[in-house]
Amino acid sequence: MQPSLHTKLMNCIIGMCKRDKKWITVLRELGYQPYLIEQSIRTSSGSKVKTDIIASSAQLIHSLVFEVKGGITIQQDQLERYAMIDPEDLYRWVALPAFTRQTFRFDWCISDWEENHPIIAALVKDVPIITFGTEHIEKTGQFHNPRLNSVFNQPISLIGKSAPTLYYPFSEYDPQAYIARFVIQGLLQVASKKPRNEISVFDENLITRDEILKYIFNPVFDALSKDHQGHLKDKIKEVVRWIMADQKMKEAFGSIEQRGGYKLKRPLDKLRKASNQFLANLETQGKLDTFL
Repeated sequence: MQPSLHTKLMNCIIGMCKRDKKWITVLRELGYQPYLIEQSIRTSSGSKVKTDIIASSAQLIHSLVFEVKGGITIQQDQLERYAMIDPEDLYRWVALPAFTRQTFRFDWCISDWEENHPIIAALVKDVPIITFGTEHIEKTGQFHNPRLNSVFNQPISLIGKSAPTLYYPFSEYDPQAYIARFVIQGLLQVASKKPRNEISVFDENLITRDEILKYIFNPVFDALSKDHQGHLKDKIKEVVRWIMADQKMKEAFGSIEQRGGYKLKRPLDKLRKASNQFLANLETQGKLDTFL
């Protein structure tokens, strides 16, 4: 089971802001860090815009606002709402020093896939687009920030690079069977570290704690909007209920929670077998050997 094209693109963009030897880090080199994900912004004109990623650079006193297009649909009114954002609307959301307020600027852009780009480009005018292909990243249109234009003016090769998958593991739009792999891994981390006889990983009061959700998602969870966090919590709780309803999975996690000393090999083997069967029943592909 594969993630959605939207999730893949989110990982590609966030990865450009990270220290990652296997991927392109051009945005990180300009000081950009992803601060907000799936955040809705109210503009001074009264419209509401749901942004996908907002990355800010204290070095450039600048933010990049991404609209991620995994497919080929784009709404004209959405483009119009983006065009209504002004620096003051955005500044209160970005993590930049107060003294930068007067010089702060931003660009918004679209990110798409090479196979969909002709359709997206035909629908969008005067907006920069960063396009991901199998061999390179390419820009069409112009940013207001000259440093960004300089970085993206020539295609950036992806030969020998591996697109990241874990910066943004999943969203509520991904198949539940795909999400289940991450939930199992997160539950395993919690179950193997917590003291015996403490609250079970299957207890809903535990699984909805933010610190536990970070095991399942990852530290970028803090950058997610509250709405997006809420949707993910609901999705994760749903998957946990599926796992809890599976007797073999419940017994396997119970063995890890009630382990004697630090002997985890046999409980892990039991969980691996139960997980592979559970995921197979959800029509997922592959095994959990790389996770456990």
